[in-house]
Amino acid sequence: MSCVTNIVKLRSLVIAIPVIAILTVACGKSEVPNLIEAPTVITPTPVVKAAMEELVNESVESDSNGQADNAFNTKEIERNYRGINDETIKIAVIKSGNVFQDLEIGVEARIFRLNENGGVNSRKLEIVKVIDDSGSEETLKSAVEDIVDQDIFAIILLSTATSPAVTDILAENNMPFFGWGFTEGFCEPNKWGFGFNGCMNLATSSANSENLDASSLRLLSIFYGRAPQVISITTSDSAGTAVTLQNETLWGDNLVKSIQLEDDISAAAILEEIKSLEADVLLVSIGLDATVAIKRELIDNFSGMVVDDVTYLPGILQDYEIATELEGGYVFSQVPPQEEYRGATTEIMTGLSQIDGPQIYSQAISVGYWSTDLLVAILNSIEGEVSVKSFFEKANIEGYLYSPEFSGGPCPFQTALSHQGSSGGAALLQVRGGVFRPVVNFNCP
Repeated sequence: MSCVTNIVKLRSLVIAIPVIAILTVACGKSEVPNLIEAPTVITPTPVVKAAMEELVNESVESDSNGQADNAFNTKEIERNYRGINDETIKIAVIKSGNVFQDLEIGVEARIFRLNENGGVNSRKLEIVKVIDDSGSEETLKSAVEDIVDQDIFAIILLSTATSPAVTDILAENNMPFFGWGFTEGFCEPNKWGFGFNGCMNLATSSANSENLDASSLRLLSIFYGRAPQVISITTSDSAGTAVTLQNETLWGDNLVKSIQLEDDISAAAILEEIKSLEADVLLVSIGLDATVAIKRELIDNFSGMVVDDVTYLPGILQDYEIATELEGGYVFSQVPPQEEYRGATTEIMTGLSQIDGPQIYSQAISVGYWSTDLLVAILNSIEGEVSVKSFFEKANIEGYLYSPEFSGGPCPFQTALSHQGSSGGAALLQVRGGVFRPVVNFNCP
C-alpha cells in the first residue's frame, strides 16, 4: 500500500491529531541554535480564558449526558477476577485500522518479552480478541458492549471513534483501558482509562494552567539564544480552536498572530495572511493530508521554521514525492522516535524481531508497545492477589510511579494523577536528506 493511499485513509485523523499532539512546533531552514530558557507562560487573557471555559463546559455537559458513574467505590468492585485465572490474564485490542493499522504488533512485542520472563505472578498475558472498528463509533460501541460481558480483563484501545459514550460503558463495567490519552475518557472524572503519557485531552485539562502541556516551550527554547516569535495556523473547528487557545496561553506575547482557516486551507491563503508579519516559527496544525499538500510551498516562502504535528509517520518518507514535499520541514512528536536509537528503541526493535515484526515501526506499534508496558508495570506492582479491585486500588488509590527502565521511553508519571494531565514528553525532528533526523531528543519535564 502506497503512502499516498495511507494519507487518504488517514484523513479521519485530521480532527483527532491536533488534540493528540496539542501543539505543532519545530525549527525551519536554519542550523540548530543554542539552548536558552523557555519563554514564561503567560496568564490567559479574559477572552482566551472564557473560550477555554466554554470548551470545558462542553466536556462537563458531555460527561453529564453519559450514564457512567466514574467515582470510585472499591466496595462495589469487590474481588472481580474477570479475565484472570491461574494461568492467564486476558486482554483485547481495539483499533481504527484505517489509521492505526498495526497497533496489535506493538502489543504482541511487549507481551512476548513479559511472557518470556515469567509473566505476571506466573500468569501469561494473552490477547484473545483484536477488533478493527474502522473509525466507526457505532462499531466501537458495539464492540465494547460485547467485551465487557466477556472473560476479558482490560483493553488496549486506539480508536479515532473513542467518545465519552464509549468510555462510559467501560467505566460502568470496571474495565481498564490503555492507549494514547487524547480523548476525554483518559481524563478526569474517568478513573479507568490510562494513557501511556497521561491525559492529553484539552477540553478537560486546558482550563487549569498547571496542567497545560508546555513541552513545546521546552523544545523551542533552542532558538537563536532568545525566545522565538511564532505564528499559529489551525483549522476553525473545535480541535483547531483548542490548539489555538493552547498556543495563545503558552506563548503569550511571543505569539505574533493566530490564524484559523475555514474553507481555504492553502499555502497561498496562509502566505497572504502572514506576508507583512515578522516571525521565527510557523506552527501548522491542520491535519495530515492538508499539511503534506502545502508544506513545501510554506517552507520555500517562509523565512523561518515551518513545523507540523502530524507528519512524523515512520515509513511515510519512503514515498519520494512525499519526502520531497516535507524536505527541510520540522515535526513535533509526543511518541518516542525510532530514529533516536536509544534504549527504548532498541528494546522495541528486539521485541519486534522476536515475533518476526517490522524493523521500521509505526506510531501505532509504538503506542501499542508503551500502552501495554504501562499495563504490565501496574500489574507487576500489585502485591498479593491480582484482581480488578487490586488493580484499581494500586493504580488509583495507592498510586504507582510508572517509570520505563529504558532511556528515550515515555516520561515517568504517577498513575493516580495520570487522569489530570500529560506527562509532557516530546521530541523535535527535521526531514533532512529524505529521512527524519532528531533535532531535540525525546525528553521530559
